[in-house]
Amino acid sequence: MTTRTKVLMTGVAVFLIAIAAFTLIGTNSGNAPGSAQSERANSDPQAPVARTGLADSSDKVRLNLAEGGKALAGETGEIVLTLDIEPGWHVNANPASMEFLIPTVAKSSAGGQSLDIPTEYPRGRVSDIVLGDTALEVYDDGASIRLLPDEKQTAALKEAGKLDMTVRVQACSDEGVCLAPADLPVALNLDDTKPQ
Repeated sequence: MTTRTKVLMTGVAVFLIAIAAFTLIGTNSGNAPGSAQSERANSDPQAPVARTGLADSSDKVRLNLAEGGKALAGETGEIVLTLDIEPGWHVNANPASMEFLIPTVAKSSAGGQSLDIPTEYPRGRVSDIVLGDTALEVYDDGASIRLLPDEKQTAALKEAGKLDMTVRVQACSDEGVCLAPADLPVALNLDDTKPQ
């Protein structure tokens, strides 16, 4: 067994232990009203989150809404979300390279209703991390996810006045240590096309 394989197996073990710890101690649901993460969703997406408990992927990855917010005014027809990932870290591509890995996934809702907006994920970069015979595909800093609402969805979004988006990511270091997955929220106010 090579040193790289040992490091990767250790990373997977650390990740599984972190998941078990989150489940057992339940220190941070991230979705509870009034939680730091919930408050961050309603303020500056770059603001640091003060919380207790184990680290998760939101400590290494942030979500930015590109200036394409004008899209919902009918100008370009797309919304671009960009991943801001700390140096030395990456997230799993979509689709993930292996079944047990958590892919990067974007979800949208308006007026409390889930929307199945067509989404284009970038092609993953083939990393030098290999599990078995599979080189893992990952997203690095600056990777962009494009949401492409059709005319009916665009009309529904304009009526709702706000689009809520969440991107689920699992951050891993270039050495193969993975953090617990996290949901990164961002909202687009469709009245003035400025992110909230």
